[in-house]
Amino acid sequence: MNPTNPLDQMQSYYDDFTKTDKDIAVYILNNSQLAATISTEDLAKIIHVSKSALSRFAKRIGYSGFIEFRYTLSRFLVSENASGGTEGEDGNALQSIIASYENYLTQMSETCDVHSIQRIAKAVVKADRIKIVGSNRTYNSALQMKQRLGRMGFDSEAICDLITLADACAIVGKRDLVILFTIHDSVRYDKYVKQCKERGCTVVCVTMTQDLTYRKLCDTYVVLPRISRDSKVSFWMTSRCS
Repeated sequence: MNPTNPLDQMQSYYDDFTKTDKDIAVYILNNSQLAATISTEDLAKIIHVSKSALSRFAKRIGYSGFIEFRYTLSRFLVSENASGGTEGEDGNALQSIIASYENYLTQMSETCDVHSIQRIAKAVVKADRIKIVGSNRTYNSALQMKQRLGRMGFDSEAICDLITLADACAIVGKRDLVILFTIHDSVRYDKYVKQCKERGCTVVCVTMTQDLTYRKLCDTYVVLPRISRDSKVSFWMTSRCS
């Protein structure tokens, strides 16, 4: 669900709320900017309710959970700020960008499991060979990771084409690591991930979708928020694998 104004949506249910729901609603109405940016845990502490109470509240007004409600609220507030008139339009655009990134940094703190990050770090330390895979825009991520690992003394290879990936998958073994960056399922990596797992290789996938067909084959699967879907202000960047 994605109502135009989640505050109005919330108020429309007010008469049917429990006392706890009303406490949550009143606080959000009076502190919408803060409620849209801080973590669920911190908000629950401020209102003196549980995280599960926030989740029930959001579901009661039509959302899958409180995280979805908060993201919708944040997008609405950003949109309101960005449409505040022609005067200062550049400033509004800048604030829109900043607010979007603040929102998604908060989202990452809740969707990225610290234990997954620790598993990736341990896999990097233990690996004999590290292959980092990306395509088009995600190849930039692969290159950046290769550069940062290199500065820490870890040798790795960034791969951007399926031929090189196929060659890599044919030689990796139990002490090797493949890290795959992908936004969605536009590039079919299924057979390559399956081959890596058959050879005992550790596979890490960093993506922006829950629904990759090879998810269960990955040792670690990290889903990042996709800011480009929600920001009204676009950054255009072209990349080419050479």
